[in-house]
Amino acid sequence: MVQVSEAAKRQLKVLLEERKLAPDRFLRLTVPPTWTGEGDFGIVIDGRGGGDTSVTLDGKTVLVVGPDVVEQIPNSALDFKKVPEGPRFTLDVY
Repeated sequence: MVQVSEAAKRQLKVLLEERKLAPDRFLRLTVPPTWTGEGDFGIVIDGRGGGDTSVTLDGKTVLVVGPDVVEQIPNSALDFKKVPEGPRFTLDVY
């Protein structure tokens, strides 16, 4: 399973509060080929899918992760870090 740090969960919660998504919409961690943006992974707004795993903070789902992602990067950790280029999400694969 993809591990999600407390810092990442807190930042995901901030993003959710800013976006005010409909109740059936969630932030989803995705990788290519679904992710077509810059980098090796991305977070998109999407509906819940079959087999999704929910990541929660304070009883609220802050991220969903599909079985395809778990299969492609089973030993990974999503974090939110302050780096020289500015704060951003990082995904470390072990």
